[in-house]
Amino acid sequence: MRLASARELGRWDELVAENPDGGQILQTRAWGEFKRAHRWAPQYLVSETEPPVAILVLRHSVPGLGVLGYVPKGPGVAGTAGLPALLEGLRTTAGSAFAIKVEPEIVQSPAAVSALRAMGLEKSRHDVQISRATIIVDLRPDEDALIASFKPKCRYNIRLAERRGVTVAPVALDDASVDTMYSLMTSTRDRAGFTLRSKEYFSHYWHLHAAAGQGQLFFASLDGAVLAGVFATHIGRKAWYKDGGSTKEHAAVMAPHLLQWEVMRWLRARGVEAYDLVAVPPAAELNPAHPLFGLYRFKSGFSERITEYVGTWDLAIRRGRYAAWNAFAERAAHQWAYRVRHDLLY
Repeated sequence: MRLASARELGRWDELVAENPDGGQILQTRAWGEFKRAHRWAPQYLVSETEPPVAILVLRHSVPGLGVLGYVPKGPGVAGTAGLPALLEGLRTTAGSAFAIKVEPEIVQSPAAVSALRAMGLEKSRHDVQISRATIIVDLRPDEDALIASFKPKCRYNIRLAERRGVTVAPVALDDASVDTMYSLMTSTRDRAGFTLRSKEYFSHYWHLHAAAGQGQLFFASLDGAVLAGVFATHIGRKAWYKDGGSTKEHAAVMAPHLLQWEVMRWLRARGVEAYDLVAVPPAAELNPAHPLFGLYRFKSGFSERITEYVGTWDLAIRRGRYAAWNAFAERAAHQWAYRVRHDLLY
């Protein structure tokens, strides 16, 4: 494992898209530089394995313990077989890190969990990303076959929105569109009761991903009023439903259904083959009491197949400091970030 060269940094996102997992938006240069502004120092590494793997490691200083490393949604392996060599490389380049969190998109299974434990990894107390379970829509079929694969009610809602005059369009990022999108997200937050970071936080990475050609904002409107919005990200042949929101007004016209369909059509036209709807309950926890059940009810209209990943795992580098992190420091860091900085740690 070594630091990326200047030339490799210049084509970093191409390298990420060539990773065995097909690339991950949270491993891109835009995400690394975005997190630099939020107290995480990006480290861009390239493995000396075959094939080579481009790995973004975010590093955060923890007073009294050293550095915590975090590989968001990576490293980019396609399964457990290629992971041991990458973990060893991360260990040798850890420097002052006491632990490194990894969350490769390996499908959850007893065999995968056993393999990760055999590599010396320990399951994190909490998953960093909420997308351990997700729904991924296969965009490879033609449009007729794709929409035919949706649930009947979902197809009906798409056509209903069209009949009622809802229109969907990609929109440029500017102060007005950012304000509108954030207002839609706060409206959804107020109804659903989840935590939402600041407008500045979202605006910053929306602009970075849009400038890199990896993000697009979409609005669904009726008679000039914006009813719903989506910011979608993409790299290589993969895309993600990164952020979304809607108003409660005119809910009967089903604007969010048409919005997602038009986003899928837009992505397909750009060669994207898989659209990750991000964050639903695990299959074993599908009940109305789950905080993500409302999202599942909407997203499952496009596909009922839930993909569950192994989540976040810890590579302990310095055992004593890692034990202290688990015992009290992580909770204290979370509380400090939330209460003092009014933000989340990761």
